[in-house]
Amino acid sequence: MDGYGPFAEDLPFATPKEAAVETWDAVIVGAGPGGSAAAIELTRRGRKVILIDREDFPRDKSCGDGITRSGISQLKRLGILPALTDQQEVEGVRVHMRNRGHRDFRYEGEDDYGLVVPRLKLDDCLLRQARAEGAAFLPKCRADDLVTDESGTVTGVTARMQDGTTAVLTGYMVIAADGAASRLAKAAGLRETPEQGYGTALRGYVDGCGDTPPLLEIMLPLTDVTDRYLLPSYGWAFPTGKGTANVGVGLFCRAFDANVRTLFDQFLDVLRKDYPEYSGIQLSGTTLGAPLRFDFAPERAAHSGLLLVGDAAGLISPFTGEGISFALESGALAAQTTDRCLRTGAGPWVAADDYALLLGDRFAGYFTLGNRASRRYEFIWRVLDDTFESEKPVHNMLRRAVLVPEGTGGDVESAMLDDVSPLVRVPEMPLGDDLRDVGARLNHIVRTDWPFLTRMSFAGKRADMVAFRPSLLLLLTSYLGDVEAKRRRAAATALELAYLGFLAQSGIRGIEAAAATADATANWGDKLGILTGDYLLAKAHEVGARDCPDLMPSILSAMASACEGRVSELRTAWQPDMAVEKRIAQMRQCMAAFFRLPCELGAMLAEQNDLSGALRDYGENLGLAYLLTEDELALDRPPGSTPFASDLSSGLFSVPVLEAAQRQTGGAAVRVFLSHRDLARFLAELSPATRHIKRQQLPEEYRDQAIAALSPVPRGGVAKSLSALAGYAVSRQVPKRRVL
Repeated sequence: MDGYGPFAEDLPFATPKEAAVETWDAVIVGAGPGGSAAAIELTRRGRKVILIDREDFPRDKSCGDGITRSGISQLKRLGILPALTDQQEVEGVRVHMRNRGHRDFRYEGEDDYGLVVPRLKLDDCLLRQARAEGAAFLPKCRADDLVTDESGTVTGVTARMQDGTTAVLTGYMVIAADGAASRLAKAAGLRETPEQGYGTALRGYVDGCGDTPPLLEIMLPLTDVTDRYLLPSYGWAFPTGKGTANVGVGLFCRAFDANVRTLFDQFLDVLRKDYPEYSGIQLSGTTLGAPLRFDFAPERAAHSGLLLVGDAAGLISPFTGEGISFALESGALAAQTTDRCLRTGAGPWVAADDYALLLGDRFAGYFTLGNRASRRYEFIWRVLDDTFESEKPVHNMLRRAVLVPEGTGGDVESAMLDDVSPLVRVPEMPLGDDLRDVGARLNHIVRTDWPFLTRMSFAGKRADMVAFRPSLLLLLTSYLGDVEAKRRRAAATALELAYLGFLAQSGIRGIEAAAATADATANWGDKLGILTGDYLLAKAHEVGARDCPDLMPSILSAMASACEGRVSELRTAWQPDMAVEKRIAQMRQCMAAFFRLPCELGAMLAEQNDLSGALRDYGENLGLAYLLTEDELALDRPPGSTPFASDLSSGLFSVPVLEAAQRQTGGAAVRVFLSHRDLARFLAELSPATRHIKRQQLPEEYRDQAIAALSPVPRGGVAKSLSALAGYAVSRQVPKRRVL
C-alpha cells in the first residue's frame, strides 16, 4: 500500500490468458490534473475509485506550468497547496499586444496569487493526494478500448499493462482524462478532427533571465517567418525561479503552413531582441510538444457511462492556451455528477446529460471558438488590438472576458458588481429567484451569438448573490404591486439588454477621435460597438414586445435620451473650464437614466402611478450619488478599475477634476492644457488640488435627496431596501453576510 492507497501489485489482476474483472464506482483514465481531481472528489465521498495511467509518476508533461488564481482556489479545495509552498508565485497576468504595449491584470482579494509549478511536481502531488484519500492507482497501464453493454452504455475499459497483462475494469462511470488525443473519446465517437486540424504547443525551459516580473506573461499574437501574416497563436514566458522561466508557443490551427518548431525559435529571438530581461536566455534541456484540441462542445463531452474532462474534452483557452484550472474544474464537476447520480440511483445516461448541461453552462462558446479558429480569432484579435489602449467600460470588460476570464479569478462581471444582498430584505418576495432567472435569460441570449463572452455570467458567481444592477431596482419597485413573475422578469431582462446595448454603443470613439483617423482603416472597436449595441437593443425589443409591450416605449425613449446625452458629452469633451452644473446635467441625462428608468418601470408594473414621480426622483438622485462617488474613487485608482467613472481618456472630465481646475490659482493648468492637450501633465498638475476637492458634499446631497424621495413609499421591506441602496451608493460599504 506504501501509505498512499493500493498500487499495481495490490490489485487482483490475472494473466493475459485469464483476464480479471474488477468493479469500481469510477474508472478514471489519466492521472493528470483532471483525472486526479475527479479521484480526490469521489474518494472523499466514499466512492471506490481506480486511476490508471500509461506512465509511472513522477513524469514530465509539455505545459506552460502556469496556474491562475482560479486554479489556486481549485488546488486549495483539493488540499495540495501545502505541498507547493516552495514554488514560484505570480501576482497576475501580463498580456502583451503586438505593437500596443502591455496590460497587467493583477489578482486582488482572496487567493490573490498564482503559481508556476512544473507538471513533474504538480501532477505527482495531485496523484499522491488522490491515493492518500483512498484511490487505487495502476501505472504503466493503457486503456485499449471501451466496454459497452447491449444498449451502448459504457460499462468499463479493457486495460493492458506494460508486461502484456490485461484486465477489464468495470464501473458505474468511466472518466476519461487521457489528453487531447483521447483514445476513449475517439472510441465513443466523441472526438472529431477539427476543420483545420489540431493545434500544437511547444515548450522549453530557459535560464539566463534577468529581472523578470512576477507575472504570467502572454504575447499575442505571433507572426509567420516573413513577419507579414498574423497567426492564430500566442507565446508565453512564465517565471520558474531566479533566472529561469518556462517559455513556449501555441498554434491554434494549421495556418500558412506554419511550423511550430520554427515559430518557437522565432519567438525566442523576439524575446532576446525586444525584452531586455530575456536578452541572455538560453535553452536548458529539451523541448516538449503536445497537441491542442479546440473542439469543445458539451454534447461531445459525455456519453452514457463516459465523461470527458480537461484536454480530452477540448477545454483549452483559445486565446492563451490555459488549461490546468479547466481540467481541475471539469474533473470536480464529473466527480460531483457521478456521486450525485449514484446517491439518487439514476442511470449513467442521466449523469451524462447532467454533466453536459453543467459543462455547457460553464464553458460553451468560449472554447468552441477555437474549433472555428481563424475567422473568429482574427475578428476578436482585431477588436482587442484596436481597443487595447482604451479605458472604456465595454472594452475593459471585453479584455477581461476574452484574455483572462480565469486569470482574475472567477466570473468577469464580479469585479464590476458588488454583492449587496445584506442590504436588500424583502422576505415576502422571491428576489433571489427573480434575479437568477433574469441572469439565466441574459446568459442564454448573449452566449448564443457572442460565444466568446461565455465566461461572463450575468447570474452572479454565487447562487445567492444580489448584484447592484438595473434589474435589482426594477424588481424591488415592482414588488410594490401584485405583478406576475413572468412579466416582471421579462421587463428586467429587456431593461438589462437595453442597458448593455447602450454601454456597447458608448464604446464608440468620440467625434474628434474618429475625425483624427478619418483616413485610416475603420476602427474594429467601433465596429464591435455598433454590432453589439444594435444586437442587444434588438434583443431587448424582442423580449419586451413578447411579454411586456406596454413598457417598451419608455425603455426606448430613455435609451434615446441617454444617447442624446452621450452625444452632448462628446461634443463638449476636452473642456476643462466647463461649468460643474453643466457636467452634472449631462450625467443626469446620460448615465443617471439607468438608475431612473428601472424605478419608473417598476412603478408601471406595480400600477403605482401615484408613486411614479417619487420613484423617478429617487432613481435619478441615486444615480447621481453613485456616479459622483465613482468619480471620486477613480482619483485614487488605476485607469479602468472604476468602470462607471467619467472617461477622462475621451475628454469627459469628472466633477472633482473640473472643480480642481477652476480653483487652481489663475487657471494655469487649464491654459496649459488648452494649448498643448497633454492629459497626463494636466492631471498631474491638478493632483494636489483634487485631494482637497475629494469628499465634497455633492454625493451625500444626492443620497439624502434620494432617501427623501422615498417618503410616499409605504414602509416595509421595499422602502428599507431602497434606502439602504442609496446609502451604499456613497459609502460602498456592505455589512458582512451572516454565516448560518
